[in-house]
Amino acid sequence: MSKSPGEVVEVSGTRARLSYLLLCISCGIVFQVAYIRFVFLEPTCHALGLTAQEYGGIMSVFGAVAAVMYFAGGWFADRFSPRVLVVSGLALTGIADLALTVSPGYLTVLLAHIVMAFAGMALYWPALVKAIGSFGSAGTQGRLFGFLEAIRGVTSTLIGGLGALLIGTLLAPSAGVLTLIAIYGVLALVIAAALWFTLRGQTGHTPGSERSALSLRQLVAAARNKYTWLLGGSIMLMYCFYTTLGYFSPLLQHDFGLTAGLIGVLGVVRSYVFQFVAGPIGGFGVDKVTHSTPRFLRLAFAGATVCVAVLLFLPGTPALSWAALTLMFVLSLMVFASRGVYWASITEARIPAEQRGGVIGLASGLAYLPDAFLPGLVAWWIGDPGAGTAAHGGYGMLFGFLTAAGVLGLLLTTVTLRVQRREPTERPAPHTTALT
Repeated sequence: MSKSPGEVVEVSGTRARLSYLLLCISCGIVFQVAYIRFVFLEPTCHALGLTAQEYGGIMSVFGAVAAVMYFAGGWFADRFSPRVLVVSGLALTGIADLALTVSPGYLTVLLAHIVMAFAGMALYWPALVKAIGSFGSAGTQGRLFGFLEAIRGVTSTLIGGLGALLIGTLLAPSAGVLTLIAIYGVLALVIAAALWFTLRGQTGHTPGSERSALSLRQLVAAARNKYTWLLGGSIMLMYCFYTTLGYFSPLLQHDFGLTAGLIGVLGVVRSYVFQFVAGPIGGFGVDKVTHSTPRFLRLAFAGATVCVAVLLFLPGTPALSWAALTLMFVLSLMVFASRGVYWASITEARIPAEQRGGVIGLASGLAYLPDAFLPGLVAWWIGDPGAGTAAHGGYGMLFGFLTAAGVLGLLLTTVTLRVQRREPTERPAPHTTALT
């Protein structure tokens, strides 16, 4: 599997297939503890010895560090081999996961999440993209990354389902969460060790034309490009829906009367099953129905806005739990279908190749900005009855905020479509493989 710089290897041979499979599985493990709130919000707070506000603040720190690390990732990816970076990212994440189970508490949780942000976004993610891409030619990239997302979703669903079983039936919620975190930590270390032996032949040098790190000139040019703000802003507004999905669990439990065990199962379905079900639906919708990513996103914003607007006025009573669940699942479908395609807008915008890296880098920082402030803000809005912390506006503030975000998303995607119509059509669109 040895190759020269710039050359690719097809996924053939036992070791190559095993390496590819392990990489895909690792992607369904490495980020799960950092985002465990999407499924087990309240049990995680209690297991880590934190209030909802403390945990929300830590998640905001994680989001801020992660946003910066997206830029640093290109620098690491240009200078070290994917094998070294992927294994290092997994190993550091595994150690951080296990630290949470040994000594839960504010300082440990804060430091562990800072390590996770560095390991996941600066070391692991850009190296994973390069490693996956090296397993095939340009004509096979769609399938390589498509199977990555599918295997990632299946892995998350299986382990998340085990977590729901532990937390809902076999163990007390706090013990179940710590056990699940330990499982993720051990798996990260085991897969890191396996990849060290199987993932060989990856070049440690990137040709100058394929450098990932962004220069100051690229960032300045990107800041002047209208699509940086149109596309980055649209994705940021949809990401507001994504990053707040985990906070629906206390509402379903306390207002609509669902049990903690059922909440865990529903969280797995909402966060993991939709990951590999809704993505292809989004791709099909763009290719066969709307023939335009901004037009598809506008429809998704419309559906998501209707869902949260209805939730804003829906009475919190067990008799209407079916309605709340239906709205949550429709919202999840809109969010994950969008998540699978929103970076495809970069291709449709016909951004010149020399500006594309800067636009993607700066737009990414804007797109994922909600992770830096929304977790703490939402925790303050909804309060924590178990810790005696009062709400400040409650779910009315959350759903009102999301309704406003949805309306702004409708406006931005409409503006993007109008700008694209005025663009000259003779310039060829660059070919790219967009990732989420």
